[in-house]
Amino acid sequence: MTKEFGAATFALALSLPVMAFAGEFSAMDADGDGYVTMSEFQQVIPDATAETFTTADANSDGALSAEEVAAAVEAGVLPASDG
Repeated sequence: MTKEFGAATFALALSLPVMAFAGEFSAMDADGDGYVTMSEFQQVIPDATAETFTTADANSDGALSAEEVAAAVEAGVLPASDG
């Protein structure tokens, strides 16, 4: 196995949980406005705390964008989707 192939395989393996969770973003966004509110967030992750939500809300606007959700999954703040 070449170094490049190994590195690419490793990078893909790390990104798959994030891609799976981000792919379900539209399911989290119940009203379809492109953002997930705390209420929508708790419908999907009932055990999540307000602290978890605010940690994921990188720009502190009170809503999560798809990018914030993906970054939070990658950082381990939010759980990866089961698929």
